[in-house]
Amino acid sequence: MSIWRALQRIDAARPWVLDGALALALLGASLATIAAAGSLTADPVHLGLVLLASLPYALRRRAPLPVLLVAGAAVFSLLLLGHGTAVIGTGLFLGAYTVAARTGRGATAVAAAFCGVLLVAVAALPGRMGWPEFATNLALFIGAFALGWGARAHAESTRLLAERAELAERAQEEASRMAVSEERLRIARDLHDVVGHSLGVIALQAGVGARVALSDPEEARSSLLAIAERSRASLQEVRQILGALRNPEDDAAPSPGLDDLDDLVGRSADAGVRVSVTRTGEPWPLTESLGLTAYRVLQESLTNVVKHSGADRAEVEVRYEPDRLVLSVADHGRGAPAHTREGTGQVGMRERVAVWGGRFRAGNRAGGGYEVAAELPRPEEAGR
Repeated sequence: MSIWRALQRIDAARPWVLDGALALALLGASLATIAAAGSLTADPVHLGLVLLASLPYALRRRAPLPVLLVAGAAVFSLLLLGHGTAVIGTGLFLGAYTVAARTGRGATAVAAAFCGVLLVAVAALPGRMGWPEFATNLALFIGAFALGWGARAHAESTRLLAERAELAERAQEEASRMAVSEERLRIARDLHDVVGHSLGVIALQAGVGARVALSDPEEARSSLLAIAERSRASLQEVRQILGALRNPEDDAAPSPGLDDLDDLVGRSADAGVRVSVTRTGEPWPLTESLGLTAYRVLQESLTNVVKHSGADRAEVEVRYEPDRLVLSVADHGRGAPAHTREGTGQVGMRERVAVWGGRFRAGNRAGGGYEVAAELPRPEEAGR
């Protein structure tokens, strides 16, 4: 099976190699048959026709119809001169198949007509082909054309299915992008209305408070209280709007962070993946949002290890540096196939890291397995 796959790879990359080998094999077999029959001579016409009837097959997939016409004419010439074509004539069936498999209806019709005329002409030669042989060769040519036409139809059907699948995938991606864009636009409009109205009220109250701060402290205090009330109400509205994007079950519990890493490790172990955690550097306090981002990156990475890697162990590194937090998750599994597109999980991790102006990378490791790494800059509010 491995040899067959190797031949398929060679044929896909350099089809002329196998076609050339086929032409040389056909030539060698023909010469061997002629020599075994004691008919091999130094006649240049004979040898030239043998070469002309075999070597064109090196171009059979580049020029199927010309190859069939040239080889067929050479075979008929050999028969006309009284030479045998027991081996070299069988190449015409391959030529007929190739024309039907790789050309259109017009070229196939020309090839079929040529083969029919060739058979009739050979049958007309004295002592060359009886009616049983004629019927057998006719059936073989019909079978070759039918197989070639079926192979062409199958290839065309496969191509159309692949195009349809690609179009369907593009349509689905476009629909997803449109849905995301529409949802973002809706949220942006809601936020614009809420924040715009609230800021207008706050600006008005702040202006009133500034004007009466010295002359009427009580009125200034009322303005500040109104600003505080309006701010709290606006913040609550903004949270409700953004909450539409969250899982309702997540609202009941506080946002997870790196303190919950041990729970992730435990769940991975329950799924059959042993995870070792390495923490280095001097820890500095994480803000709630940065801790949530770090947790989600590690969570998604370990989930991918469990689902896709086939590995039974993984290593997690959490490294605190003075100006950044570095995370990495590495496994020793099968890695990702070449040209694999990023899944939604990786896209989500990349976007989360990009919000912080960090760096994200994911890919196969040189020694085998897969690795996800993220660098999150230390925010100013976390202190230095």
